[in-house]
Amino acid sequence: MPHQVADALKRPTDRSHSTPKLTPQELLATWKAKNLVVTEDVHAVAAYLAPALPHGGARYRVEEIANHTGLPHDRVHDCLRMLLKRGCVRQAGCAPDGVPVYVLP
Repeated sequence: MPHQVADALKRPTDRSHSTPKLTPQELLATWKAKNLVVTEDVHAVAAYLAPALPHGGARYRVEEIANHTGLPHDRVHDCLRMLLKRGCVRQAGCAPDGVPVYVLP
């Protein structure tokens, strides 16, 4: 499934294998159309990550996402795992300060 998401996010004429610059709204709409974001909680976490993803990645701690979305830390963690499992994002390591870095697949 991760390849399907990556393929859906690429332009048909894109031969460089890089993801085109999508707006956060286009990114969320693509995920929603493919039923990749299935609950309001997951959608809230995805919406928080989406603005940074097309610009090199999202660097947020679970606590920061929880504070912004109002979700409990455990639920944010579960939502992030679902986004990872569904191929919406992938973790590309951590920033020097230990913050996870999420990028488009």
